Amino acid sequence: MNPIAEPHSPAFAPSLANLRSLLAIRAIALLGQAGVLAWVLYTDRATQSVSGLAASLLVLAAITVASLWRSARPWQVSHREFLAQLLVDVVGWTVLMYCSGGADNPFVSYFIVPVVVAAAVLPWRFTWLIAGASVLAYSTLLYYRMPFPLFSPHASMAHGDSGGVHRLGMWFNFLFSVGLITYFVVRMAAELRTRETRQAAQREQRLRHDQILAVASLAAGTAHELGTPLSTMTVVVDEMLDDPRLPDPAREDCTLLQQQLLQCRHILADLSQTAEASAAGKRQQRPVAEFVEATVQHWAARRPRVSCSTAVAGTGPQPQIAYDQTLPQALENLLNNAADTGSPQIRVTTNWNEREARIEVRDWGPGAPQEVRESLSAGTDREGGLGIGLILSRATAERHGGRLQLDPAGDQGTVATLALPLNQSPGSIDD
Repeated sequence: MNPIAEPHSPAFAPSLANLRSLLAIRAIALLGQAGVLAWVLYTDRATQSVSGLAASLLVLAAITVASLWRSARPWQVSHREFLAQLLVDVVGWTVLMYCSGGADNPFVSYFIVPVVVAAAVLPWRFTWLIAGASVLAYSTLLYYRMPFPLFSPHASMAHGDSGGVHRLGMWFNFLFSVGLITYFVVRMAAELRTRETRQAAQREQRLRHDQILAVASLAAGTAHELGTPLSTMTVVVDEMLDDPRLPDPAREDCTLLQQQLLQCRHILADLSQTAEASAAGKRQQRPVAEFVEATVQHWAARRPRVSCSTAVAGTGPQPQIAYDQTLPQALENLLNNAADTGSPQIRVTTNWNEREARIEVRDWGPGAPQEVRESLSAGTDREGGLGIGLILSRATAERHGGRLQLDPAGDQGTVATLALPLNQSPGSIDD
């Protein structure tokens, strides 16, 4: 059988509720055996095995009480602790069955309970361990047991080997049930865990996209509102420049204002075009190194005081990436974050392999806080401490099928890595 992928995060560890449920099942089973013991003593059919049965019940009861005390503490239950509790059930029940007729005891079918619980809660390798221990215990009880007055009539019945055949049939039935439960319940439990993980990731992604949509709506509204005052200022500046009496120093200032207003209008137009292209799902293709170089040059023109170098470290043919206009903005956000750290220089390295292209932005600043790096690496919504630039960059990377991560760079600085898959479906591509 192929190994089943098991989640190992703390979210899938057995809970205290699971432990309490297991202890409740054990307590009910022990009460049943205690009732059997009381009936034997009441009917004066006590034998040598009764003392062993009573001692075993007391030991298991003490372990159960201690485990109940532990379950009242807010300590996380690990897989190994839960496995130990199930092994206590298997070993303890084996002793109880040995003292009360072995495989002739109808309560021997309780061995199926630890298998079912393990299949629902524990990883597959632990489940098979419990299943093997249960089968071994049942098999041992077929041959090694102490006679018990209530459950030993088969040996004295005049049916030849019918008692042995009956016990063997019960054993085969148990073995078959254990195999089915262990295999199928483990697979179903693993599938449920996988589905829960996938649904949780989808919920987190929807939440992030809703947050980005709120920011985008605010930006669109703000851009629309800015159009009117920009138009008014443009008209005023044009009228001032048309006035021949305007002094030369003021004319130079007005010319500069006119250029800046024109730049603002171009930015708003680009924002509108980007929004339309993103809504239509249009993307363009470009060699990754050329994309990085063009984006860095565009950014450097607006921040000329920052020293930024580029390098290409990929081997083999240079791949192309499909992207929309939000990806250059995401890379520029990373460059702005690196520059805002006060780093004397920034280095952008482009690398690739057969699966993905990696764009690394390296700075020599004080370094990103650990909680920020963990938030990006975990892909969670713990965005406290994340600037809007990083939030938007991460959302853009995920929309392109990639990821964004921050790592410490040696003794000083941070490396922001934007990884993009090369086998993505680019959608509608504009050449």
